[in-house]
Amino acid sequence: MSLPNSAEECVTRIYKDCDKKSKGNSKTVEQKNTSYTKQRRKSATHRSVPSLGFCKELNYIDDDKKRERINDLNEAKAMIRRLSGDSHPPKVTATKSHFQLSSTAYGVRMLSKDLSNTRVELKVENLMIVTKTHDVSLIYLTRELVEWLLINYPKVTVYVGEDMKNSKKFSAEDLCKDSRCENRRIKYWNPKFVDEHDNFFDLIVTLGGDGTVLFVSSVFQRHVPPVLSFSLGSLGFLTNFQFENFKEDLATVLNNRIKTNLRMRLDCKAYRRRPPIIDPNTGKKTCVTELVGQHQVLNELTIDRGPSPFISMLELYGDNSLLTMAQADGLIIATPTGSTAYSLSAGGSLVYPSVNAIAVTPICPHTLSFRPIILPESMTLKVRVSMKSRATAWAAFDGKSRLELKKGDYITIQASPYSFPTVESHPTEFIDSISRTLNWNVREQQRSFTHMLSRKNQEKYASDAGNTRADDEEVEEVIIDKNKKPPKFRLHDNADDDNDDENEEALEDDTSLAPVSPKSKPIDQIRSPQANFTI
Repeated sequence: MSLPNSAEECVTRIYKDCDKKSKGNSKTVEQKNTSYTKQRRKSATHRSVPSLGFCKELNYIDDDKKRERINDLNEAKAMIRRLSGDSHPPKVTATKSHFQLSSTAYGVRMLSKDLSNTRVELKVENLMIVTKTHDVSLIYLTRELVEWLLINYPKVTVYVGEDMKNSKKFSAEDLCKDSRCENRRIKYWNPKFVDEHDNFFDLIVTLGGDGTVLFVSSVFQRHVPPVLSFSLGSLGFLTNFQFENFKEDLATVLNNRIKTNLRMRLDCKAYRRRPPIIDPNTGKKTCVTELVGQHQVLNELTIDRGPSPFISMLELYGDNSLLTMAQADGLIIATPTGSTAYSLSAGGSLVYPSVNAIAVTPICPHTLSFRPIILPESMTLKVRVSMKSRATAWAAFDGKSRLELKKGDYITIQASPYSFPTVESHPTEFIDSISRTLNWNVREQQRSFTHMLSRKNQEKYASDAGNTRADDEEVEEVIIDKNKKPPKFRLHDNADDDNDDENEEALEDDTSLAPVSPKSKPIDQIRSPQANFTI
């Protein structure tokens, strides 16, 4: 290389060398990023966001407002992964500003709303039927359901309980002959088969009551396929489909996109405290706790005094901080789904199923001031039997798997990464269920005193009331947005009928006004879909 002839030429060469180095560094960074993303795709699923595994990056949209919202959601997804606590990328302990944290929190809420409103198209190949085999009538109903599926959906393989295998009442061979299909289209499942085949079934159909749905939750301790429950029990908070319409409902679910309620479950881990031993190296006493059981709970975890005549003494911790010492017959740690079960009987509050929260309800507390409380799902709870307790305690997980807890034993409770999806029958199914089963806010209407009027006044009252109702039905509601331009018309009395035509034209021209029905929302509150997910 020749020497520069002047100072200007020397500076030019330096700039060129800097540009080459910067370009080379950017290429190496891009190569590292691409290799890093490939390694991340090959790695395991992130533990804190398993529900986002199916959400791919959102597509480009022409609309500016939608594009900005999509960018916010993508940034929220990136922040969620950064906050997941994985070894790669490193855990974020601080943000650049509180504005970024607030924007991310809003994006997460919008993303959660979009996920709850997402409709998924099911491609059902393996369908599982859960029913109570001790009821003879349910066996014949199951037989009718299986025969209809074999005839109308030849690509679906039906799995029934192993108890049906040798049942003469079910008679799988006769079903195959009547439906003119192969015998291998009817197969059998048991809890061991479900445990060994995770994410195998595409849809679960239950015939029974809420207990049958809870049994499905106990069998599927990891991923759960969508559950379609037909009401054949007594109450039915979780069974919102009627078996009389199973042909129409199943055809709708199998042929169209469906919306599911991702019901939160609790991940409960029981630990046993072993007797303390002396460490030969340090000479100090050490106590070892051992994990003795883990359960995914759909309704509630109950810790009570069992057969002991003494009240239980339980220490309740939240994120390793002591919240309270519970002296009562026990504690109920319930999900929103379980808020209508044992927790409600003990005085707990009703919680909407889509609200992710943990309800703590005491059972007959020793102090009247110990009231039920709703805690956030992000909190990790621990219930420990106090060393000062007079007796042991007993734990039950959805009413099953009773476990004795001795002094020093404890159970940790946190929101489970494996939700329980139930097929939604209609948007107001929860309100309808509590109104139907609990008579929620059902009261007798205020009586009218028209029966005390004479016949003449009764007829006059009926005509006036009918005219009033007709006038109310003809009234069109208009919502005014004060943040926009003022309306081009003035509000007038009924006497000013001459300007009606001018006001109607002003309403049509003014974009800040919109006629809506009483149940509709203002235009500025109607939000466009946040994201288009490809499931």
